[in-house]
Amino acid sequence: MRTRDSERARALPGDDEEVAMPHALLRPARLLAVLVALAGLLLVPAVDAPQVADAATTDACGARIAKPEGGYWSCSFVDNFSGAKLDTAKWLPQVTALSGFSMNRTCFLSGRGYRVLDGTLRLQAHRTSTFNCRNRGSDWSASAVGGAVSSYTKFDQTYGRFEARIKFPRYSARGLQGGFWMNPTERTYGPWPASGEIDVAEWYSALARHVFPSLHYTGRTAHDTAACLMGDRSRFHTYGVTWSPSRMRFLYDGRLCFSRAWEPTDLEAPKPFDQPFTVALVAAIGAGDNAPSSSTPTWTTTKIDYVKVWH
Repeated sequence: MRTRDSERARALPGDDEEVAMPHALLRPARLLAVLVALAGLLLVPAVDAPQVADAATTDACGARIAKPEGGYWSCSFVDNFSGAKLDTAKWLPQVTALSGFSMNRTCFLSGRGYRVLDGTLRLQAHRTSTFNCRNRGSDWSASAVGGAVSSYTKFDQTYGRFEARIKFPRYSARGLQGGFWMNPTERTYGPWPASGEIDVAEWYSALARHVFPSLHYTGRTAHDTAACLMGDRSRFHTYGVTWSPSRMRFLYDGRLCFSRAWEPTDLEAPKPFDQPFTVALVAAIGAGDNAPSSSTPTWTTTKIDYVKVWH
């Protein structure tokens, strides 16, 4: 469902900076029916709120957060989107013509689909009449323009705590897709899914009350997934993961939603999740059972209040 092409590309540079990109991660379609079944389980996050240090003990990410095993997480990356434009020292906009990345029939264009306003990053998905989408391989016919940014070439990290505060669109019918993802900087163990993928929070408007954390690796390409029932969709929620050499723990609004130790069929754990990963944020149009209908809005916006990473 996610990509039109057979390969899932990392988010790439816009006009400000051209970077020679390696090929990206393979990503086959995900069946929405699987997610419908998961959503039916109504997985409500379990209470697992992190301990927060005294407010006077702060770093660049804010009040320091205590680790369960002792000590505190240390801030390694933060963007509160407080400027007037995207900080290109931290982010690369997605551009299909440079990267070959597309999502369903969504094309990513230079200078389109993203902006920083009132302390938030705003990613827009815009349904349009069909147009020619320039691609690194062959051009194709698109029917939407999306918004996406990535920390590729700017920041990556192995293990730690990763978090974003996001408000997905309030629309509650099929047609939209977005998320907060992490991809390996290098395909050390081969094409997708061999080198892994971490979906901290994936959202489908056809199942708008749920958000889906997932791990992808050889042996568990589309099934290591949970459905987390979220609260008031008119406000922001925090989506995060703590990543250790043996386990991923996905925290939504400070509560444990999903925990998983991985067992790849072709590697020995902690592979493939022992390499640096980058952060990506995406807003696009859906496909398949989540394809747009005549009632899907022409314009929708996903708002990101901050992205923070600790080690």
